[in-house]
Amino acid sequence: MKQTFLEKLDYFFVLRPMLFFPGWTTLLAGYLILDKESLFFNLSQIKDISFWNITLLLLLSAAAMGASFLLNQLKDIESDLENKKLFIISEGYISKRMAIVETGILVVLALGLSVLFSWTVVWLTAGFIVLTGYLYNFKPFALKDAPFSSLIANSLMGWFAFALGWAAVNNLSWYIVLNALPYLFLNTALYFFTTLPDAEGDRKSGKNTIAVRYGTQLTIRLAFLLFVFSILAAFLLKDHMILLILILSAPFFISTIWNYSVGAAVRTTKFVILFFAAAICFKIPVFLILMLAGFFGTRWYFKKRFNYDYPNFKK
Repeated sequence: MKQTFLEKLDYFFVLRPMLFFPGWTTLLAGYLILDKESLFFNLSQIKDISFWNITLLLLLSAAAMGASFLLNQLKDIESDLENKKLFIISEGYISKRMAIVETGILVVLALGLSVLFSWTVVWLTAGFIVLTGYLYNFKPFALKDAPFSSLIANSLMGWFAFALGWAAVNNLSWYIVLNALPYLFLNTALYFFTTLPDAEGDRKSGKNTIAVRYGTQLTIRLAFLLFVFSILAAFLLKDHMILLILILSAPFFISTIWNYSVGAAVRTTKFVILFFAAAICFKIPVFLILMLAGFFGTRWYFKKRFNYDYPNFKK
């Protein structure tokens, strides 16, 4: 049967492109870290940015993230059905076989584009895919299935994204480990929040996530503690860009820990991602066009294809 245009788009939107933006913002934070004390770029600084390099970097990271998201969905078909989410593969709109083929294509594309930068970028890209695609999802490792290993894995995912941006323009050094800290603390806090909505379904399917193990209140407390660590690290490192993000995010984190609400945690995650992306736009204004296209394009697809309200800023 011939596929309609909307059905062909399944192969793109199954990659969860809205989740590219958290990865891209962390990556671009690494790319721009040497200018961390300035909130805005002037016109001459914007002109000096290599938009060709940034475009290639976004494409290779999108391919790497897309491959990992596909592997995650292939592994989580049962829990996705239980949680009533990520239904494109779990409900058969795309076959498992085609998802595996698409994963292979994306891995080759990501590694091929990384060669255009340096061998450091190649190894970081490969490490990201191995960690987030295989070690995170599949036995005997299955890092996501235990609270401590999933915490370490998700922190490393953020570090790989930050390091990719850094390595595209600089040599790796201990400086990157130190300067990545406020971003790692914030990203890990958001990861804690993302485990909350799926806790019941994960419990039924046998997954032992942080929210399943420790419950809603303790998970929110730990996330808030990481948020505080992020503020302290950003202040000590004089990283004004992430300080702005944290100041804007503070009311949402405070509201979440005040109410211990899963809905508030979901809303906080969405707005922090928005603030993070907006901060990148202060230095690379064209990123705003990509954000708007991603948001409204995804809304149009899910509304037309499934009559589904996604993405949104609701709880």
